[in-house]
Order: sequence, then C-alpha cells, then structure tokens
Amino acid sequence: MKHTSLLAVAAAGFVASMMVAAAPVQADAAKAFKKNRCAQCHTISGKHTIGPSLNGIIGRKAGTADGFKASRYSKSMVAAGEKGLVWDAKSLDGYLANPKQFLRDYLDDPKASTKMAYPGLKKEDQRALVIEYLTNAK
Repeated sequence: MKHTSLLAVAAAGFVASMMVAAAPVQADAAKAFKKNRCAQCHTISGKHTIGPSLNGIIGRKAGTADGFKASRYSKSMVAAGEKGLVWDAKSLDGYLANPKQFLRDYLDDPKASTKMAYPGLKKEDQRALVIEYLTNAK
C-alpha cells in the first residue's frame, strides 16, 4: 500500500513538472507569434481582423475560415485550398518561410501570390515556435 502511494506521488510530481516545463515553451511561442508580426493581422481568439483568425488552422482547408469572406483571400490561396491544401505543421512551415514561393510551388504557378505583405520568416526556430503556438493555443 505504501509503495502504491509513493508511486502516485511520483506520478503526480512528474505530471506537474511537465506542465511547468510546457508553460515557458507556450509563453515563448506566444512571444514569437507577436514578435514576428503575425499578431498585426491575425488572432487566435476566433475573431477575424485584417486577416482570418488562425484559431483551429491545423486541419483547416487553405483559403477558408468560418465567417471570413473568401474574397479577402488571394485567388491563389483559394486555389490552393481547392487543390487540396490542408494546413498541418509541415505545410505551415513551408508557407511561413516564404508565403509567395510556397503558393507558387504548390500550385505550379509562377504568378501565384498572397495578399499578405509578409516576406516570410527565415528563422526555423521562430517558425517552429509560431507553429507550436498555432497548434496549441486555444
């Protein structure tokens, strides 16, 4: 009985330490979202601003967001969604690195573009943090 109690205490301690360790990562991810200018046009609250809310972007078809007018997306973004682009960590990483080039490659169209005035996020670690934020923020 005493052994079971010790095991339960150890397990609870492990879970608590994992939660504490995750908090700084999420804080860093939130800072990366703001620092890298994502928050200038996007939220994760569900409220649309200049750009669509990125809440629930993982698993979402490109060029779609409930309540965000399709006409506010570039024709290329809508075409990418129609071609089957669904956002996941890998596609977001490619898109964030160079949005226009990502769409050009995906659509095999040298004129494909985006309405974002954003050249891309070159630092892989920053992209990873932004993707972490988008994946886990509620």
